Amino acid sequence: MARNKAFDPEEKLEKARDLFWEKGYNATSMQDLCEEMKLNRASIYDTYGDKYALFQQCLQNYAKEKLFDYKQCCEKVSPLSAIDSIIRRAVHNRKEGKSCLMVKTSFELASMDEGIRHIVQEQARQSISVLQELLEKAQKMNEIPAEKDPATLAQFLYASFSSIWLMDVLFGDKAMLDSMADHILYSIRH
Repeated sequence: MARNKAFDPEEKLEKARDLFWEKGYNATSMQDLCEEMKLNRASIYDTYGDKYALFQQCLQNYAKEKLFDYKQCCEKVSPLSAIDSIIRRAVHNRKEGKSCLMVKTSFELASMDEGIRHIVQEQARQSISVLQELLEKAQKMNEIPAEKDPATLAQFLYASFSSIWLMDVLFGDKAMLDSMADHILYSIRH
């Protein structure tokens, strides 16, 4: 007879996600996970599988939250204001020392691991789709020029998040991040 778990699997998954987010996949050991999640190895393996399977679940959990965040930014504001909010949030997170887990993972693993690349690509597609929808609405409301291509702009915008992270890692200049955000928005509007 299977025993009921004495812990909340979602809560522990978030602990693992935050640890992977902070340290990266390769720098996170099973011992680190046991300590952070306050679980023994057997409980982790029984509930989530091995480290790789746990990491994949963490990425999928993060992707759902990110999509929810994007959609929340869209509520009760104009499309261009929502885009501004998404960009400013990315810059704010970098200033606070947080990066996008998907961006971090894409630099660390996506070029070497097909399974991880698939998860990162799927999250990117969903995010680009939300951004494109916002840009199409903004165009219909004359917030951006009619000659702009919303699909290309959405891809540009998504790629800009990686650039924000990269420039902060390389230069650590927070004013530069604000300037980049302003330029990204200017590029969309004009």
